[in-house]
Amino acid sequence: MIIKELTSTDLPRYRMHILDFLIDTYCSNFSISRELAEKISQEKIEALEKYIHDGSATVLTAIYDDELAGFIWLYKHVYFGEPRLHINQIAVNPKHRGKGIGTLLIREAENCARSFRINTIDLNVSECNPIAINLYLKLGFATERRYMTKQIAGDIDGE
Repeated sequence: MIIKELTSTDLPRYRMHILDFLIDTYCSNFSISRELAEKISQEKIEALEKYIHDGSATVLTAIYDDELAGFIWLYKHVYFGEPRLHINQIAVNPKHRGKGIGTLLIREAENCARSFRINTIDLNVSECNPIAINLYLKLGFATERRYMTKQIAGDIDGE
């Protein structure tokens, strides 16, 4: 397994795989249609291209037998005055899940945080993804806040 940073020149080689991983992630973790997942994922990868090019994102890839096995998308931000490294997206190829790739990518994110002199990594996780939640808990993450929604019954537009 090789972990390497994705550069602008590497991106075309892995673009379709990253797009597929994003679509899979959105379909499996959110109650949205494949069509919407594809649209969101296309927008995400276009933004990712820009962010890699301008240096505002770091993407680490896990390469196994010359194949993209997973990736983690990171960016620096400030939360209530504290510099943090945010895990925007982590995805592992379905055929490589359960092999420790997610753990390896998060460990590499920790190394990035250290190199940036950042003490805190944060992320969002879907409540309907218990495998990811358990991984993050095992790796020392703790719930800091919770994003909640409420569906309003009735037709708002047709009142």
